[in-house]
Order: sequence, then structure tokens, then C-alpha cells
Amino acid sequence: MKLCLFIVIEEKYSFICGLPLKNRRLCVIFASLQFFVALTSLLQHAYSIREHNTIFACHSNITTKSSPSEMFLAYDIIIFDYGLMHRVLGTNECIANYLDGGFMRSFWCLSHTGSLFLLIIALFFLNKPIWLLWPALLMQSSYALGLAVLTMATAPKMLDALSGKVDTEFGTAFTVYLIGFISNWLFTFILWHHYWYIEEKLKVISSKHILTGYNWKN
Repeated sequence: MKLCLFIVIEEKYSFICGLPLKNRRLCVIFASLQFFVALTSLLQHAYSIREHNTIFACHSNITTKSSPSEMFLAYDIIIFDYGLMHRVLGTNECIANYLDGGFMRSFWCLSHTGSLFLLIIALFFLNKPIWLLWPALLMQSSYALGLAVLTMATAPKMLDALSGKVDTEFGTAFTVYLIGFISNWLFTFILWHHYWYIEEKLKVISSKHILTGYNWKN
């Protein structure tokens, strides 16, 4: 699978600028980074419940005088929104709060964190059963698709903002979002190819065992 001129993804290896890298190792790196993102996002809910007695006290209209706790809750970390949506859409709270107050976000962060933790365990210690990868495949695919939908929905506003004066704050927020979006799509593609490689490998091993047993009986 050729993503662009410099990135090619195959079942066992991915080639970046011609350099072969094992998909398993790349999955470990991406899964660990995304696990940190999902876990931190989940901790936002825990902190909000403890300090504010609400599921997600997110207010994105912060200033330089805001306290560290206010800044921690101001960013929608799970979608890499470090003030970008506030700038392009004019929202004063995180997008999740406009949908259902943040309840679905909390459930998502919990599920995503759990699936990534299981994936990391499977990548490090277990090659089978292969269904251990299923939760991460489902969550990661849905997550990447969700980021794509969000990007397409806000693309006109983003392009409009980029066509004007871009200050450091907006440039940083846009760069962080773009890196998060691209890296998660890349992670999703690599994870699926790694899964297909393991699946095919286990099929070959199973076929050999069946053939060996048949020859032994004869």
C-alpha cells in the first residue's frame, strides 16, 4: 500500500524513505503514544469530577492568567484540540460538551484507553489469540474516521482562518491537530497490515500442523 512517494506499507514492514521498519515496532510506538493521549484525556474527566463535580468542565476561552488546572481542562486532548476549534468555530467549550455534556467522550476515552492497553500487552507478549487485536482495530479505525469527519466539517473554517493572519498561537494549535490527525491515520493503516500479517502467519502454522498430523496418521 503506497500512501505517498515516501511511505509504503506492507504486511510485515513499512518503508519510510526506503528505510524498512517492522510494523510491530511501529505499532508499539504509535500505540504507546496514543495510549498516553487517551489516558490523559480520561484523567481530565476524573479531575473534573473531583474538582468541579461535573463530567467535563471544559472552557476553551482561557487567557495567559489562567491557572494550570483551568488550562488542563481547557484542551480537548483526545482530538488534539489545543484551542484550534475555539479559534475557527468560536466555541467557548470543548466540542464534546455541545453534544451531550462530555458523557460520550468519557466513555470513549475509557474504551480507547483499555483497547490500547490490551494492544500493547498483545504486541509485547502475545502473538495469539489474534482476537486480542480486535478491540484496538475497532476503536482505532472509528477514531481515525471520526477525526476525518471532524476535519472535513471544519475544513472551510480552517482554510478561511489560514488565509488570514496566522499568529503563533493559531499556527501551533493547527500544527498539533494536523500531526495528531496524520499520525493516527498512519497508525491505523500500519495496525491493520500488522494484523493481516499475523493472521496469515497463524494460518500457515495451522496448515503445517494439520499436514503434519495427516502425514503421521498415514
